[in-house]
Amino acid sequence: MKIKVEKGKETIISLAGQLDTLTSVDFEKEIQKILQDDSMDVILNGEELTYVSSAGLRLLLTLQKGMKAKGGKLRLRNIRKEIMDIFNITGFSSILTIE
Repeated sequence: MKIKVEKGKETIISLAGQLDTLTSVDFEKEIQKILQDDSMDVILNGEELTYVSSAGLRLLLTLQKGMKAKGGKLRLRNIRKEIMDIFNITGFSSILTIE
């Protein structure tokens, strides 16, 4: 999986490939950096994200809760149908802000 983080007015995280047990370690490191810096508006671009495992869902929830705790926002954009199906089945579509 590729992770690209762009900082500006908004922090944009672009994920490409599969977010699973093996790749979640790298994503977790990026999440921790974002939760510790001054980012208040985070956008996760899922345009090239092809799969999310339970480990990936856990990290999305961690990011969501962390952003909320510091008064910020997390929004997901460009989510593929396959990933939306996973979010709908697990109930994450009602927890996460998806645009």
